[in-house]
Amino acid sequence: MSSHLKKYGIFASGSAMGAVVDYAITMLAAKFLGMSPELALGLAMLFSATAVFFWHDHITFKSAGQSRLARKYLAFMLWSVLVYLLRAVLLVGFGMVGLPLSIALALSIGLASVVNYILSSRAIFRTQKG
Repeated sequence: MSSHLKKYGIFASGSAMGAVVDYAITMLAAKFLGMSPELALGLAMLFSATAVFFWHDHITFKSAGQSRLARKYLAFMLWSVLVYLLRAVLLVGFGMVGLPLSIALALSIGLASVVNYILSSRAIFRTQKG
């Protein structure tokens, strides 16, 4: 259990980089470009997903070289689309209950992070050690 918590901490650190990019681009695009927050979040995730993939592959799960990079990258990018959809649904839901965008976005990103870790660690970046 403690190894999963430690690994989740490393995962969250890498994901935090992506989340900062997601948060900043989403807020800026929504405010200054007039984009819907959900669309702006999708745009932001396009920029952050690749950097986060390499963080997780090399640092979080240390799985670089254990299997084909292209397959893992494609799986991660497809999974990122599902994470985006989860975040967008949460964002809309939190908005519907009246939360300010800044809080709704932070909650959406945080909750989706836990789901993201579970699948990423068990399917995408699974190492032979566990």
